[in-house]
Amino acid sequence: MRRLMLLALLFIVGYGGFFLYYRYSKPYTVVLDAGHGGVDVGSSGVIDEVELTEQTVAALTERLKADGRFRVVLTREAGQGMSIDDRNHKAVRIQPDLLLSVHANAEESGTAEGFECYPAVPGMENHEVSMAFALILAEEMEAAGSALRGGNGVRFGYYVNGDEKLLVDSTDTTIYSYDTFGILKHLDCAAVLVEQCFVTNAADVERFGTEEGCQKAAQAYYQAILRYLHAEEQS
Repeated sequence: MRRLMLLALLFIVGYGGFFLYYRYSKPYTVVLDAGHGGVDVGSSGVIDEVELTEQTVAALTERLKADGRFRVVLTREAGQGMSIDDRNHKAVRIQPDLLLSVHANAEESGTAEGFECYPAVPGMENHEVSMAFALILAEEMEAAGSALRGGNGVRFGYYVNGDEKLLVDSTDTTIYSYDTFGILKHLDCAAVLVEQCFVTNAADVERFGTEEGCQKAAQAYYQAILRYLHAEEQS
């Protein structure tokens, strides 16, 4: 009888240990998308957009892997060209816990600056979780020293007539029939596209487009991911 009780106790302790291990070390799957790639360098200014997107994704990948609790999947490798549809299809197959697509902004005057991000739009299955992640991303980038565009740094993006962009503030929760950014579609997890800074503004590039600036943005995104997944409570 004593032996049976001891075996039962060992089973309970072992099961409890397994449960705690699974609870606190279960890997989260994060898909990272470096905007553009290959011959498509994105917007050009002080730097090419693709320089920023690839540097930032590399820095964020390093942080997530060093954490030990994340499985990181890239939609494309650095230097590789791949269509938006192919990158989205890859992300959908992975069924991640979240997706982050990194981009940079541009405009002709060279004076615009700041951060903005675009979650899955109202009406999409993953809108609410994407909106929650987007708000955290904006908060972390503001804490890192970036100005927020569009009020709280969150906007919704659409394509009208195929290629004309319609950008609206997050207060506009109208469910439009327009298309949206392809990387955000067909997912049931949080999916957000960020515009990290303006490559046409030298001061903005200095803050968030240089190697040091991309590291700073990657740290902000890493903190946002921890907060969104409540993983900071497990650190």
